[in-house]
Amino acid sequence: MTDKTAAPKIEFPCANYSMKIVGRKTAGYSAWVVQCVSELAPDLDPKKVQVVDSRNGNFQSVRLAIIAKSADHLTQIHQTLMASGKVKLVL
Repeated sequence: MTDKTAAPKIEFPCANYSMKIVGRKTAGYSAWVVQCVSELAPDLDPKKVQVVDSRNGNFQSVRLAIIAKSADHLTQIHQTLMASGKVKLVL
């Protein structure tokens, strides 16, 4: 019997790996996210970054794509962003 709810496996390196990083909308939040992620994933293209405000304008999501080198690489990015206290959610 197979489990149909299992997440699909990611093959690394994974080009164009999409990320959505959500946090409180503050001055410089999106620039900080781009800088933080680009330090860990230098292949990030800042021209392809999308910034979207929440309906009420309290939160901001930064959508970007990187080349994910490994599961550990993704974990490192996630932990670094969450440890900042500025990020509420990483998808």
